[in-house]
Amino acid sequence: RTMLVVTLEKMAAGGIRDHLGGGFHRYSTDRFWRIPHFEKMLYDNGQLASVYAEAWQLTARDDFRQVAEEILAFVGREMTDPCGGFYAAIDAETDGDEGAFYVWTRQEAKDVLEPAEYERFAAVYGVDGPPNFEKRYVLELARPLEKSAERERMPLAVFQQRLEASREKLLAVRGRRKRPLTDTKILTGWNGLMIRGFADAGRLFGNESYLAAARRAADAVLQHLRTPEGRLLHSYTSGQAKLNAYLDDYAFFVDGLLALHRATDEKKWLDAAVELTAVQQRLFWDDGAGGFFFTSDDHETLLARPKDPIDSATPSGNSVAAGNLAYLASALGDPDDRSRAEKTVTAFARFLNRSPAAMPRMVVSWSAIKSQKVAGAEPGQ
Repeated sequence: RTMLVVTLEKMAAGGIRDHLGGGFHRYSTDRFWRIPHFEKMLYDNGQLASVYAEAWQLTARDDFRQVAEEILAFVGREMTDPCGGFYAAIDAETDGDEGAFYVWTRQEAKDVLEPAEYERFAAVYGVDGPPNFEKRYVLELARPLEKSAERERMPLAVFQQRLEASREKLLAVRGRRKRPLTDTKILTGWNGLMIRGFADAGRLFGNESYLAAARRAADAVLQHLRTPEGRLLHSYTSGQAKLNAYLDDYAFFVDGLLALHRATDEKKWLDAAVELTAVQQRLFWDDGAGGFFFTSDDHETLLARPKDPIDSATPSGNSVAAGNLAYLASALGDPDDRSRAEKTVTAFARFLNRSPAAMPRMVVSWSAIKSQKVAGAEPGQ
């Protein structure tokens, strides 16, 4: 628990978080979460929305809830297509200048804020110290807000309100800058991760608007990225869906559907998850060794048909699929689902025993299966 809380604290304080517009950049270039690669990826923000919402449930810390809400506000504002699906990414560069849209000079901040506002903002976000990025500033929390409020002898709630007013002014000015390009592809798997983010936050925060966003995105994928035969496609853009879906597309999207089912108890999402899991089983299952291949059985011929259990920036499709099957086994009482969940994990037992830290999602899925408590577990966990 301590490792989780400290990591989330440092990420939320660092420059990897967009302190004005919400959401997180792709990764940090240093071990302190200070200077990011400025690209914003849907898959990062979907997973982090779930993590911060669940961390709020665990700790009752309002700052964690605020981070989750800012992520979802950002995605709703800047990464949502009119059809309801979510865009893939926002570039890091503007006219070849990394981070130009996001960073500030002191003078730029002074030109926007009143003197007293600027002094407060600069002290909180590190603009009163040396520049931290090519003679400019990536905003980061220089000290906890509680300590900053104490220094000004101001109640924390009042301090936060004044700081929010300053951020809104700067965000409005930033919005007039030339924006980095947005990758408007709607990718099935990444949408599944974001659907889960909205569904988890909607359930935990009791926020119907988040659930509505999750429903719209799920409907968009089912409408635009599912063939008449019931198969998923990988990508949708400019009114055209293309490419057969991969294992991750099925597993992540089903995970999102199950999160939506858990949040709403609407049978529609469970039914869709069952249907897509059956297609996944037919197209990707390894009858010999168990587990799922990354490509379907009618994919173009490759030198090798990969079957990867390792988590990276996104979890392994096999790990998520195992958790999905465990959820379905609990929800429907189907022993075949439980058997396939177990076979998926045991197919990678050698890797799991040797390097469990490389497969954390698989560890969680295996724990849920063996404890026989999947009825109360999170979808996909």
